Amino acid sequence: MNFSIQRIAERPFSVSVLRAGGAIVLALGLVACNEDSPSVADVTPVAPPSQVVTCKDYDGNAVQVKPKTVTVYNNSAGDTIYPVVATSKNLVNEWIQGCLRTAEPYPTKLVYKLYVNEGKGIPPNSSVTVTLPLYSELAAGSYITWWNGGRVVLADRNDRLQDDKEDTKLATPDGVTCQGQNTACTLSTYSSNIQFPENIYAQLSEYTFGDSIIPAGQSLRLLKPENVGYNISYVDHVYMPVAIGPKNNPYIGYSGSAQPLVEFRNLLKTFLNAPAVGEGWPVYNLYQTKLPGGYNIFAQRDGVLHATDDVPIKPTGANPPVLTVMQCINGGCSNEQMKTLRYGQAVQRMQNLWGYCAGGWDAEDISTYVNEDVSAICPAALTTNLTAVKDFFKQSHQNYLAMYARGECEGTTPKVPVFNYWQAITHIYGWVPFNEGCGAAANPLAKTTIPGWDHAAIQSMYIHQLQYNHQQAAVKANPKLLFNPYVGLIHDDLKMNAYGFSVDDAVGFMSELGDGLIFAVGGTQGLENSKQFSYADGFTLMVGVPASLDGRANKPLIKKYGVCVLGQDAGDMNCEKDKQDVVLPDNSQIAGFRVGTVAKYPIKVRFTDVDDNVYSLRVNEQFQTCPDGIPLKDCPPNKATLVDKTTCRVVNSKGDTHANSEKWCVGANPNQQKDVLEQQLTKNFLSYPQPVNFM
Repeated sequence: MNFSIQRIAERPFSVSVLRAGGAIVLALGLVACNEDSPSVADVTPVAPPSQVVTCKDYDGNAVQVKPKTVTVYNNSAGDTIYPVVATSKNLVNEWIQGCLRTAEPYPTKLVYKLYVNEGKGIPPNSSVTVTLPLYSELAAGSYITWWNGGRVVLADRNDRLQDDKEDTKLATPDGVTCQGQNTACTLSTYSSNIQFPENIYAQLSEYTFGDSIIPAGQSLRLLKPENVGYNISYVDHVYMPVAIGPKNNPYIGYSGSAQPLVEFRNLLKTFLNAPAVGEGWPVYNLYQTKLPGGYNIFAQRDGVLHATDDVPIKPTGANPPVLTVMQCINGGCSNEQMKTLRYGQAVQRMQNLWGYCAGGWDAEDISTYVNEDVSAICPAALTTNLTAVKDFFKQSHQNYLAMYARGECEGTTPKVPVFNYWQAITHIYGWVPFNEGCGAAANPLAKTTIPGWDHAAIQSMYIHQLQYNHQQAAVKANPKLLFNPYVGLIHDDLKMNAYGFSVDDAVGFMSELGDGLIFAVGGTQGLENSKQFSYADGFTLMVGVPASLDGRANKPLIKKYGVCVLGQDAGDMNCEKDKQDVVLPDNSQIAGFRVGTVAKYPIKVRFTDVDDNVYSLRVNEQFQTCPDGIPLKDCPPNKATLVDKTTCRVVNSKGDTHANSEKWCVGANPNQQKDVLEQQLTKNFLSYPQPVNFM
């Protein structure tokens, strides 16, 4: 990777990659005071030829793309971990298109699964590193694309990880290799038509290596291999503590949880037991505790398993259910209850809330779903918000019916012909539009509006006033008003910065500079940064892209950068030393970097542009949160005091003040923006004009 960390000072920080049009934005954050930086190998091993893929760059010239790695550390006290890496199906393989600079679709029609030590896994206190090239070519025009939309399944039991009817064993392709530490490491490769069933003893994570973009002024995709994207699917289920961080980028804290496995599972059990708010929350029909997320408690309610599956709840005369409750797991259910009991008090309260606090359901009989009229205790604001969300999804359904009427969907009869209570809450907790039979991208919620609410406003309300309503005093006093107890489990009980629901704004999908990903189960051992990542304290410093370079994805803007906390280093209290210790790629347009979680403010930030001009500036304090009801354009509230423009300076390569120094410095613009891809996220930015030589 064309990226290096120069060891200059004992100041660990975090680095990540954001996107700004065709340019990349790196992110950096000081994570602690007076700690040694995590170690990084001085020499990166040279990849063998079979692992290096030749692609085409922005100008159509050949460029070598090195492989990336997936490393798994088993930090559990006594559990074997069974890692599996799986690819996804793609009708259009955008990563191959970007590499070859072609419009040919190169569809991937099968899922490819890579098992580590098949059937044996990796023991406690061991690790494995799997090296993955961009792709493996099986035959002319037929590829396994390891980088595009992959999954890492980490299981602590081997049950149902394979399907004898669907999975076909293949030879592991050349260039896909594995190395173990304190364990052997062998790989087994299978092709399959299916992914994994939900009732496996595993935590699912998702990753994407690199990015495929369409540069401005061009029609063909371009592969940008620098970054790694990842998230843990706690929105779907919670089973195991997994922490993920980038490799060879020690300045990004981990996402997820690094708690010991036993402690983590005890917290799950505490959530489920009376008098906790999660009493009666469904669990998967397994011998170990695994909970579905707030969408799956509805979407998977009627699901059943194969009659031959080895599961604890197997009623006579019916297939085993996907979901059950702890009452049945603990042996307290009759045969009839084992067939039908899929949820308890926690979910019943949610259903009652929607039944009586959402403005009514016309003439629909909802008695199947509710058992207590709670209308007398519904606060007016809660009723207003629930009613607005219900009406918003009712409008989505009307838009959906109109699509069918125009012949834009499969067949002539809508797959969801009626808007009703059950369809409403299922779609609402998934925050997914009505588009069944019309395609996954059809009828987007972003284009749905109702009187008084556009999508941005209602989604913000849904996140902060409903999904996070466990933080409100009235709800703490009366759990019958709780919108989704699972969110409190993820963020408060388990203290994870991960998705608790589909549009959660706690962290979002991570995209960072790196040579691969590190997955740690049950502890921080193996991670390059042992601090948990957070956006709370940081900001992204952006520089303007000159018109002559706009869209030129291979033309760099910044060479290196660094951050210093004022008053922290006894040998450099005023941060006079030039401590730029992050060196950027010389073949990619990078228009800024994020300063993440710092030990304290004020801080001094320095960076060097490609013409060797050095910029130094002081940020006085943390960005304040934009209050509800205040337009983002007027935020942050402390905009006027954030940056000390009087101490800002730009010097040229000779050390002289640049002629455009003052003009550049006074252009500082602290601002807050919605994330381009994840509109639920509001991020902090410190924007500056284009580099001084272009002013």
